[in-house]
Amino acid sequence: MTIDVLGEPYTVETIDLADDFEGTVVATLVKRPADGDAKGAVLYVHGFSDYFFQKEYAEWWTARGYDFYGLDLRKYGRSLREHQSGTYVGDLAEYFDEIDAAWERITERDGHSHIMLSAHSTGGLTVSLWADDRQPDALAGMVLNSPWLDLQGSFLLRSVASPVVRRVGHRAPMRE
Repeated sequence: MTIDVLGEPYTVETIDLADDFEGTVVATLVKRPADGDAKGAVLYVHGFSDYFFQKEYAEWWTARGYDFYGLDLRKYGRSLREHQSGTYVGDLAEYFDEIDAAWERITERDGHSHIMLSAHSTGGLTVSLWADDRQPDALAGMVLNSPWLDLQGSFLLRSVASPVVRRVGHRAPMRE
């Protein structure tokens, strides 16, 4: 691990992932250790067109005794590579690989057994789907900031579009 662009005590590591249709894919895990002995950890996942840079948020958690990890998903922030279409994935489940890899580092390498997931916007949807699929024992809870869990817009748009999306999703899910 090296010092992150946020400066000390933030460190950063690159997580190599399987190539996709555009080639090499990585995720980036930023860590800020707790102020003192850690009583748990927080894994933060950003939303669409975003990445981890919220030092004040990390420091709020670390002041309360939690190691803080910010995950830049593939094709975002520190993880975006020159050959990639920024933010593009065909299915949110593609992000499960980097969440799995971060989770493994936090639990197995760093020894945490009490982990909070925190996420913003589409990150809230992504971690909710991941937690439902994986059901990890160490998950202590989730803090979701403006999670994108449903269509936004007028009542008319939501009342017409939501049932259509649900029906199409059941007939032609994107997962392989």
